[in-house]
Amino acid sequence: MKNTLCWFFMAVSLVHLIPLVGSGVEVGNTFVDFNLEDPHGKKYSSSYLKDKITLVVLQSKTTLQDAINGKTELKKVIQDNPLTQIISIMDLRKRPALIPRGVLKSKISAQDPTSKEIPFLLDWDGAVTKALGGLDNKCKILIVDQALKIVYHQAYHKPLIDNEIKSLITGLSGEQK
Repeated sequence: MKNTLCWFFMAVSLVHLIPLVGSGVEVGNTFVDFNLEDPHGKKYSSSYLKDKITLVVLQSKTTLQDAINGKTELKKVIQDNPLTQIISIMDLRKRPALIPRGVLKSKISAQDPTSKEIPFLLDWDGAVTKALGGLDNKCKILIVDQALKIVYHQAYHKPLIDNEIKSLITGLSGEQK
């Protein structure tokens, strides 16, 4: 009986630990070092995040319109906080092979009205998205503090986490004042 119970608890523990191991990122980890560009060719790196609270939107195998909608909605959550910023990282490793990068950049630039305010970073090989725990067909949200520590990591489900994100950012902003 004891042996069966031990196996049961080990199985339950594994079921809960496997998603954490596979996600590649945990709260408290330092944000990955990256060098990505936006559709306009402007380069961004980890230093862009320093000294601001950053809401990171990870998109993988979602449509461009889903990514734009996510950025627009999340912008409302932090709009009145000057200590915050948003970036969006789009995993493009599974883009159609026949579409050249230049054409894809032009399409994104033409369709993204938020691109001037919210950088849309193109992760051509998916390495950054994968390192941050991005999942196919999911929008993941990370909040990175001023010291580049990840303080929040969740799948985005509007409106449930909007208030959670807003209160966390407000708390982090209050700590910096």
